[in-house]
Amino acid sequence: MIWKGLTASTALTQFSSKGTAMIVCSCNIISKKDIQDVILEFLHADEWQLITPGKVFQAMRARGNCCGCFPGVIDIIVETTQKYHFQMQSPEPKVVDLLNRIADQRLRMENAKQRAAAKRRSPLVA
Repeated sequence: MIWKGLTASTALTQFSSKGTAMIVCSCNIISKKDIQDVILEFLHADEWQLITPGKVFQAMRARGNCCGCFPGVIDIIVETTQKYHFQMQSPEPKVVDLLNRIADQRLRMENAKQRAAAKRRSPLVA
């Protein structure tokens, strides 16, 4: 598969840290490279779409079981998206807007996680 002068394997080689398969999700045994592959496929289809952990897991036919890996998945989405747009020489204002949307998503997820944890800790009111 080729887009804007890069093949998927070339892009992945550029995005891989040291070729090691770091496990990001131990519930589903998903590596960083697996996640990067999916993100690059999404970016190939539409380089400005908002990629979420849910979309990534759905594309891999997996589910977020404990969802403890989602903050790390968001970090991988940001890192891979930044590198992709740098390689493609995308206009910086558009990239900044996209990354801000991803940051907003992470903040919403963290807030929801904190509310759920607080709910579990609070005593039941009869």
